[in-house]
Amino acid sequence: MNIALLFGSFNPVHNGHLAMAHAALQSNKCDEVWFVVSPHNPLKSLDTLASANDRAHMVSLALQDESKIKICTIEFDMPTPSYTINTVRKLKEEYPSFNFHILCGTDVVNQLSAWYKYEELIQSVTFLVCSRETDQEISSNEWIKKFPEQFEFIAFEPLDVSSSSIRANLPHSINSKVISEDVIEYIITHKLYLSE
Repeated sequence: MNIALLFGSFNPVHNGHLAMAHAALQSNKCDEVWFVVSPHNPLKSLDTLASANDRAHMVSLALQDESKIKICTIEFDMPTPSYTINTVRKLKEEYPSFNFHILCGTDVVNQLSAWYKYEELIQSVTFLVCSRETDQEISSNEWIKKFPEQFEFIAFEPLDVSSSSIRANLPHSINSKVISEDVIEYIITHKLYLSE
């Protein structure tokens, strides 16, 4: 089985994340997409981060009607901060018959050199890159030039939404076009982000 791993803090999860997952599934490059909730991404500040359990619960709510998109909380039982290479190794150990890919956008590809053991990671999995850029523009990236066989591209028109913009606009100016109504209700009920 081909599994695309979408890593993230999901702080909170939004419809842009789901759009990437749907694009990956429609491309037929994977059978399922797993949202890997990171308790602590080493490249992100903890200041605005909801608890890992709250974020996992919001992801579960957002995915409750999805049959091929699932939540993965494997990093909850691993040391923090969460390094992708360690998670990939552990997933390969636990699911030896599965073929794992990393689902991401071009922004992630452009910052790979900041990742822990990034060259080992690039060589151990294929990256499924959601992009609205042309192949020629993307192929200028140094990692794609060096490891062209490790990157596959998925045509994608991203939604104009981000977790930070959602947090900044709470409790107003968000709607079900950008974030699940169940997730909105959870945020408001549990008073998440409202002190920012």
